Amino acid sequence: MQRIEIYSFANNDYQNVKIPFYSSTVSAGFPAPVTDEVEEEIDLNTLLIQHPNSTFFARVIGDAKNFEGIKDSDMLIVDSYKDPVDNKLVLVQINKNLTIRRYRIFDGSEYLETPSGQYLPVNNDFFDSLDFVGVITHLIHSY
Repeated sequence: MQRIEIYSFANNDYQNVKIPFYSSTVSAGFPAPVTDEVEEEIDLNTLLIQHPNSTFFARVIGDAKNFEGIKDSDMLIVDSYKDPVDNKLVLVQINKNLTIRRYRIFDGSEYLETPSGQYLPVNNDFFDSLDFVGVITHLIHSY
């Protein structure tokens, strides 16, 4: 069983934490010498969050068959300001449960794709209650 917990909300009061970004590349083979030259500093909030007032983080709890290899302890960055776009992952609340689905549009109709490949129509009485929570903009994958 898999569940999703809202982890925290982003807001304008977050402290800018800048991380050094080195200009040298990372070798997948033989290790290369590391240089001490910092090319620039990166603020992950600026890099990952487009709409701070409508973006929040959610942690995936438990393993289940899911999209994009999402697994236990992965962090989702969800933007509730963005409108869903075809073939993007969205966080939805179906019958009071948060779940990840792929948003699809076929012949002008909206569908939610399940991990097993089923297409459930959005605009009919299939769901007792369905609410779009937001578009998943980034996945922070845990190892």
